[in-house]
Amino acid sequence: MSEQPTDSTGDWRRRGRRGRRSRTGSPAGAEAQGATAAANDAPNDAETADAEEVEVASRTLFSFLEPSLNTIGTFGAPLVIAGIVALVVGITLVAFVSSMRPYGFIILAFGAALIGLVGLIFLSSVVAAFISRTGRYGVNSLIMLAAFLGIVIIANFVSFENNNRIDVTATNQFSLAERTRQLLDELEQEVEVVAFYKLDYQGDAFANPEVQFAILNRQLKVQETFREFEAARPSKFDATFVDPDVNPQRVNQYFGTTPIAFVNESIVVKLKGGDVVDVIQPQDAAYSHLEQDLVSGILQVTGQEQKAIYFMSGHGERNINTQESDAEGYSSVRSGLEQDNYRVDAIRWGLTNDDVSVPEDTALLVIARPTDELPESHAQALHLYLQGKNTDGSARQAAGRLIYLADPETPDSFREFLATWGVVVGQGYIRDVDASLPADPHTLRLETINPLELPRELIASIPPEILETLLEITTPKGDSLDLVLMPGTAPLQTIDDGTGLRQPIPLAFTSVNSYLIGDSERTEPRPFKLEDGNQVCNHSEDCDPSGPFTPVTFVRALGPVGQPPPADPSSITESQIANLVVVGDSDFVANSFYGRGSGADLFLNSANYLVGDYSLVSLRPKAITIREFNLDKNEFNFVRFSSWLFLPVLMGLMAALVWWVRR
Repeated sequence: MSEQPTDSTGDWRRRGRRGRRSRTGSPAGAEAQGATAAANDAPNDAETADAEEVEVASRTLFSFLEPSLNTIGTFGAPLVIAGIVALVVGITLVAFVSSMRPYGFIILAFGAALIGLVGLIFLSSVVAAFISRTGRYGVNSLIMLAAFLGIVIIANFVSFENNNRIDVTATNQFSLAERTRQLLDELEQEVEVVAFYKLDYQGDAFANPEVQFAILNRQLKVQETFREFEAARPSKFDATFVDPDVNPQRVNQYFGTTPIAFVNESIVVKLKGGDVVDVIQPQDAAYSHLEQDLVSGILQVTGQEQKAIYFMSGHGERNINTQESDAEGYSSVRSGLEQDNYRVDAIRWGLTNDDVSVPEDTALLVIARPTDELPESHAQALHLYLQGKNTDGSARQAAGRLIYLADPETPDSFREFLATWGVVVGQGYIRDVDASLPADPHTLRLETINPLELPRELIASIPPEILETLLEITTPKGDSLDLVLMPGTAPLQTIDDGTGLRQPIPLAFTSVNSYLIGDSERTEPRPFKLEDGNQVCNHSEDCDPSGPFTPVTFVRALGPVGQPPPADPSSITESQIANLVVVGDSDFVANSFYGRGSGADLFLNSANYLVGDYSLVSLRPKAITIREFNLDKNEFNFVRFSSWLFLPVLMGLMAALVWWVRR
């Protein structure tokens, strides 16, 4: 049973009543008064009146309020309920209705006053409820609940103030690219983005539910992308949505007299207070290029440069204007470069046209697997481009940047052109016994060089410019590229004429168990045998040279082979040095292989590095990559037999162990 409160902690009303009864109303008091009167010969009426006045004057303030408090106490339960309701209503107004927040505080104070008044009236009951055993348990529970709620509130406050998202997809499909964040961080002026989307699609143009659903999906995609941009740089990126039907004045502001029907799904990018405007429209049903389009729009309105990359055509090179269904085409490469915010185009040099030149705005020239011979005039134009000169002899802004994608059937004239700049394309294809695909021996699984995995002593011996090149192309942000699939790859060798004008940097190597096979129809290598320390061919036909080979190389060259070195090497500037990336295969970035392995990343990283991508933003495509589990014969047998036998053998050993212990 609960403990009863003593008189010292009892209700003030009961103490007052007991005091008055002891003084005037109780029998003991009457007998005492009678005895006193008898002892003092009975006081007169005046003395009696004075005693009553003293008694009235000695009453406390609470005794005067007692009738009112008793009346209020009879309505204790309704007042408590009213106080609780007032607290709930006040908290709701303060938390969710900002316009009525002052009234919410008033209602909160009123509810607290009601509950406090009832608590004071029934103070003894309240105190008894807290100091009793049950009350102490209740107070302990309330304290624990308050502590738990406090911890939850603090944790939520900290998480809201320091929120962070982690994208665990392989291609970062749900987050902005790192270089997009760099562009937003470097913004000096505020960018205003206005998206025109209708709020009501009840019209003839949107009667088809599928069309309406597709538009709503694109609108959600725009909202999510805007939210990501604003979170990355809230002070410099301001995005709003406008219904063109509701606000035609904004339509006229950007589109003039264009009908509103043609404005829907348009996004306007401009600087706050600027006049340059870029208008973005969805490129496909999924709006997959929205992030790239926004970045391009920001670059345009801020006046930043968009560099041009040209693909040579006219000699049987790969076509960048084909459909993605064309396995041999390069449309996927073009899309990848455009997503990197480059302007991509083709230049056609006819075989009979001798008056050719590389455009002045060329930041990078790509020659992808030519099949026809290179005319002398075309070769001369390319030599001048790499030396930083125009065909008329005038100087360009910098020496040329070139990516050449070869194959075992490279024409001799193109081989001579590359050899002039220190790269020799070998005859035949590389057959790597340890790395080629088991089902397709012609396809090489190439692993690029990660300098961070090399021994510390070897890293220290690598020149800084070579180490920088490897880190930028093959090890972006410290992570090495995945395997690159290259079908029919030719080996590359570099020429050292002793002048020091060229600096070759291999980007990848094959294994030591690789061979150069001259016959494309043959897949089994014919290795040399060692006899008395000499290589001897025991086959009736020629044997195949063994590796390792270099199928991808980067070359920095001050001039062609045979050119004399400069008199003052210290006067050489970076703009005078030509940079080439030569790959012994061209299929690894064709439409049929694009997205398989890291071939696309190898090509795009090379392009970014060659053009010195410092002002533009490089965005990797958000495509779902195809991840293959490629095994050689030994690896396949290990996986097959281990999956068959490992678990049964393990269970058998465990059963034998249990039997032995129990025995």
